[in-house]
This record gives sequence, C-alpha cells and structure tokens, in this order.
Amino acid sequence: MSDQKKERPQLGLAIPVTNKAKAESYDLKGNIMIDGKSYRFGAYKAQAKGNGKLAQGQEYYYFHRVEAMDAAQPAAGDSSFNPAELEA
Repeated sequence: MSDQKKERPQLGLAIPVTNKAKAESYDLKGNIMIDGKSYRFGAYKAQAKGNGKLAQGQEYYYFHRVEAMDAAQPAAGDSSFNPAELEA
C-alpha cells in the first residue's frame, strides 16, 4: 500500500461573497475549468420551500451566470463579478 495521497486536479474555485458591494451582487462566484477551457459563474443564495428534494428553509445556491472567460466582457459599471479578485 502506498503512503502517497492520490493527486486530485483542481478544477476551479467557488468563493462565498460575504462583503457584497451591492445587494444584487452574487452570493457565490468563481471559475471552473472544463476540458481545458475556463468558465466563470455567479450564483445566488436561496432557501428551499420544502416541496422539492430539499427540506423547507434549507439553503442552496442557484447558478445565474455561467459563461466562457474569453467571451465574458463585463458591462460598464458592472461590479457583480470580477475574476481578477479570485485568489489562486
């Protein structure tokens, strides 16, 4: 048996946003690598209503934006997502 841990590739980061600049800013943002291509995402926090798979009041995130990094150009004055703010 080997003492070495299995190396797991890092596919991206999901960062909870605790100091939102605006109320409309994402609650979770980050980037992910799929087949060698980088994508960014933004998600909002919500609470389950209890009529689905989650119990009533259980928190979850729903993805609002997923787009390729090279196609993503921020709109003027849009500060809801900035990949440069992500730490590696």
